[in-house]
Amino acid sequence: MLLENEQNELMAFMAKEGDALGLDPENIRTITMETEASLKFTFPSHTSHLELIRLVSTRVAAYVTSFTEENLDDIGLAMDEACTNVMSHSYENGQNGGILVNFTLARDRITIDIIDEGEKGQSFNIEELSPVDKEEYLRNLSRGGLGVHLIKKIMDEVKYTVSPGVHNCLHMVKHAG
Repeated sequence: MLLENEQNELMAFMAKEGDALGLDPENIRTITMETEASLKFTFPSHTSHLELIRLVSTRVAAYVTSFTEENLDDIGLAMDEACTNVMSHSYENGQNGGILVNFTLARDRITIDIIDEGEKGQSFNIEELSPVDKEEYLRNLSRGGLGVHLIKKIMDEVKYTVSPGVHNCLHMVKHAG
């Protein structure tokens, strides 16, 4: 976990100072520390950056030491799908813009917010997506259109919010285990 050494040093300091103050060591050991680390990246909205986004995402997610390799692969896939959607739909293939990715790491989860300012994203409503008819999809050999469904399957929490005239935010959470 990011800053784990610093967290351990702080807990050791607390134990040492508590001892110097004459506090019961058992009570000191019951003190817990809730920690989260946040990292923000802004990527260009261009498909040539998709692999880099996926690689950075899995590398950052690996700081959650309780994630399995499968969890890391899933997070990379969800990021690839989500950022592809921003590039293809929100920014309409070529509209210049950035994709802000905010990772918040905790011991047992990662929270990812993908924020863009694409105008087409303002009209998207994740709740209006109809379920995928697998037979129809395969019968027509459709290409694309499964990204959001895949993201919802992979991630534990998915929410899309629009702040009209400001930005669009895809909020995703993946718990370890």
